[in-house]
Amino acid sequence: MTLEPIGFFRSHAESLGELSRQPVSGEGVVELLAGRHLDHALHDLEGFSRIWLIWWFHSSKGQWRPKVLPPRGRGGRRGVLATRSPHRPNPLGISCVPLLRVEGLRVWVGAHDLVDGTPILDIKPYLPRYDSFPEEREGWATESETSPWNVELAPELESHELAERVLAILREDPLPRRARRIHAMPDGRLRLGIGYWRFYYRLEESRVLVESGAFQPSVE
Repeated sequence: MTLEPIGFFRSHAESLGELSRQPVSGEGVVELLAGRHLDHALHDLEGFSRIWLIWWFHSSKGQWRPKVLPPRGRGGRRGVLATRSPHRPNPLGISCVPLLRVEGLRVWVGAHDLVDGTPILDIKPYLPRYDSFPEEREGWATESETSPWNVELAPELESHELAERVLAILREDPLPRRARRIHAMPDGRLRLGIGYWRFYYRLEESRVLVESGAFQPSVE
């Protein structure tokens, strides 16, 4: 079995820490390879408002494990095939993204969860009548549907470029967990890592008080 990319994804995000775990914002472009008649293959795609991208987790390092610790839920380790972990038997990813426009061999998309340079293996149209099943069960993922945590940002952090990402992560679960890059500090605070940024906060009953953020370009 041989798989070859049909193109590569381009965006501002160079690391996973700069992206949401599910597509909520951003814009990117799939740059298809020339010389493979892919310009003809793109005909009629613009009639769809969403597309599926099938891609390769090229940034995933290390061997896969049969059980992983998801960033969501409090039930401990889960079977990897019951999660969306990038560390899989075959590191394939799928994303349903808004289609903005097609320009030659460039396919512009909206909110996504792909980093720059991601190999794209295939593109398929999203068909709501066949691809959407909103009433189906979500298994263990329903554990974190509601959050008891009220997250408050310090005024100087409200306009930070990662403010929405910080809020989304801490509203799900602000407790220490290595898979979410949350660590307890000796002074009682907790530290959240997103890319090269570190955000420091305290817990007060059901409140999360984010006090400060610092840019730290170093390896943890």
